[in-house]
Amino acid sequence: MRPNPNRTSTALSRTARLAAVLLVTLSVAVTSACGMSVQTSKPYTPSEGINVDVGGFAGVKVRNLLVLSRADGEGYLSGTLVSQQRNSLTAVSGKAIKIDGTDGAPITATIPQQISLGNGLVVVLTDQPLIVLKSPDLKAGLTAQLTLEFSEAGQANVIVPVVDAKQPPYSSISPAPTPEA
Repeated sequence: MRPNPNRTSTALSRTARLAAVLLVTLSVAVTSACGMSVQTSKPYTPSEGINVDVGGFAGVKVRNLLVLSRADGEGYLSGTLVSQQRNSLTAVSGKAIKIDGTDGAPITATIPQQISLGNGLVVVLTDQPLIVLKSPDLKAGLTAQLTLEFSEAGQANVIVPVVDAKQPPYSSISPAPTPEA
């Protein structure tokens, strides 16, 4: 009995297809294991502000910190603070950074009321009376070097962006009423 030529070609084409599938599967597995950097494999801030932890594990977590500015020379601090321990934001100071990267004029900050933290309470800075920052060199599109001082966690020195507050989504932020004495 002679071999059926159709049967042999069918077996060969099945073997070739199986080999191709195995080759593709193997190449995908090798490529995936070669350290391709995917955006979600590293933590990142999906916003314009910066993140910083002050004072270690029991300290203050500062998220999306930035300066919002509607006019040259003035801005206000935006960000979210949370701490598991009793703490408070006691002072903000710093300097504007000019377009050429040199130090600009010092920043004066006005904190209209004490910012108390603790027990995991989330504090959004723009949901209370605004912390106003002033410096003749403070301008949207540049950066500022700030020092945040906390009663228990210590201080953090950070460089934050100065963002145009006239642009969405920041244009809807308005000052909260100032507490009366």
